[in-house]
Amino acid sequence: MSTLKDRIKEILLREKIVTSEDLEKALEEQRRTGEDLGRILMNKGLIDQEQLAFLLSEGLHLPIINISRLKIDPAAVNAIPVDILKKYQILPVSRLGDNLSVAMADPLNIFVIDNVKALTGLTITPLIGRSKDIQEAIEQYCAPKSEESLDSIIKDIKDIKDSEDPELIHDGPPGPNGREVEQITQEAPIIRLTNTIIRQAVSAKASDVFIEPMEKHLRIRYRVDGVLREIDRMAKVLHFPIISRIKVISNLDISEHRLPQDGRFRSVVDGGKNVDFRVSVLPTVFGEKIVLRVLDKSLERVDIDNLGFEEKNLAQVKVAAARPHGMILACGPTGSGKTTTLYSILKHIDSPEKNIVTVEDPVEYQMKGINQVNIRYEVGLTFTATLRSILRQDPDVIMIGEIRDAETLDIGVKAALTGHLVLSSLHTTTAAGSIIRMVNMGIEPFLICSSVNCLIAQRLLRKICPKCKEEIVISEVLYKKLTIERILPGKDRHFFRGKGCKHCLETGYAGRVGIHEVMMFTPLVRSKILGRAGELQIKAAGRQEGMRTMREDALTKAARGLTSLEEVVRVTAADET
Repeated sequence: MSTLKDRIKEILLREKIVTSEDLEKALEEQRRTGEDLGRILMNKGLIDQEQLAFLLSEGLHLPIINISRLKIDPAAVNAIPVDILKKYQILPVSRLGDNLSVAMADPLNIFVIDNVKALTGLTITPLIGRSKDIQEAIEQYCAPKSEESLDSIIKDIKDIKDSEDPELIHDGPPGPNGREVEQITQEAPIIRLTNTIIRQAVSAKASDVFIEPMEKHLRIRYRVDGVLREIDRMAKVLHFPIISRIKVISNLDISEHRLPQDGRFRSVVDGGKNVDFRVSVLPTVFGEKIVLRVLDKSLERVDIDNLGFEEKNLAQVKVAAARPHGMILACGPTGSGKTTTLYSILKHIDSPEKNIVTVEDPVEYQMKGINQVNIRYEVGLTFTATLRSILRQDPDVIMIGEIRDAETLDIGVKAALTGHLVLSSLHTTTAAGSIIRMVNMGIEPFLICSSVNCLIAQRLLRKICPKCKEEIVISEVLYKKLTIERILPGKDRHFFRGKGCKHCLETGYAGRVGIHEVMMFTPLVRSKILGRAGELQIKAAGRQEGMRTMREDALTKAARGLTSLEEVVRVTAADET
């Protein structure tokens, strides 16, 4: 790259495009930031897109292609979603075998090239094109169309026949051979079908996508706001191409059909939104089932102030996070928002003066300035092995994605006792239940009292849709059964619900909010733990010290109109008095 930089400097001065003073300032910024010189000059307004194309052409000894005179292959254009073309100002112009030629305004942008390569599974050959020409070609070849439905795409797929599925499922690898698989996964209709499933999931704000082979058909389901919804049923013959396509973009073994596989990929949808997808492949009797976990970073702007914590709970969590050592544990079942809570605490305490390291399986959200380690069991990179190495890296804060066994818990407790702040999660139902769980895993009560700062049990409740929200009056029987007068003194029988509308797909709910049970380790709570009290006694001690249970927190949010009483009863259990 130094040779290219020298050539660009020579051209800039020869053509008198910039002054030597401006060039020197740009070079100083380039040495400081490592950014491309041409991009720095353009950002400073010293050159425009046309001049940048000229510089790259001269520097790389490549001609600027005239897109208007090219016969562009529509299948090549369709291989990449239009939102990516518009965001990065790129245009596929031709495809020859495994090679895709792409006109780019900035052919040195390695990130874009890698992104397109991962999306298409093809080798990318960058060409230099004028930004204006690329934009006009995108408008021409990707003219606005009505939103494609899955049915309309399926009609374009050739050779789909309504044939009876075989009664027996063979053990051998099903489907075509390797060359045929490669052909199938690169066909434009299959690419469009897979992309549409992904795009619609993001638009629906789904947390998971289920692609499930049934006996006679292929079922597509989304989990939206914690509830599964069936989106479509397709011909069974589409199962193999879709599964293979997802394996290709996730860098998984397309020839392996007998063992589970895990991977991930990234997509850019809805005009430039970066979304990560975690992929889990599981063999079933009717074929391989795939579940995609949607990690939409634009939705998960992790901020501890926006997670639904009540004022007192939020203050207690911040106090626990401000301590130099100890443990903070987030508790709850899968999908209850534990990871988001842990990330929000990390973001709250992050500073250049702290060495923060996380060990996760897998890393769900990449955070700037934080060292994140991805577990890889196949090479021996386990939680325990990684934690031992992390402790030799002089960390201030350690986040353990999940405590699954006694050895990991033991290392975490010892790290908390020796001057580190440790954040982690446990699969338990209540805050008090987490203490019993740790005792059952072999940690002595006195060590729990010395190491743990705070326990956060949580769930997610669906929020009432603001478009169809209406006030209701509940019955006297329900009012007394939920002990609302005791929990919310002075609260009348007026609450809210969602009537159901197009905005919320007639469900009455849109989005979710967290409910929490925050247990601080006060002297009374510690005395109960040291006395090996049961879960109910520890919970009672916590409530005596001011802890609000998840049912109480949920009713508080229902009283404010955030959620409905039906949702409160569905998600939370009644408190034993």
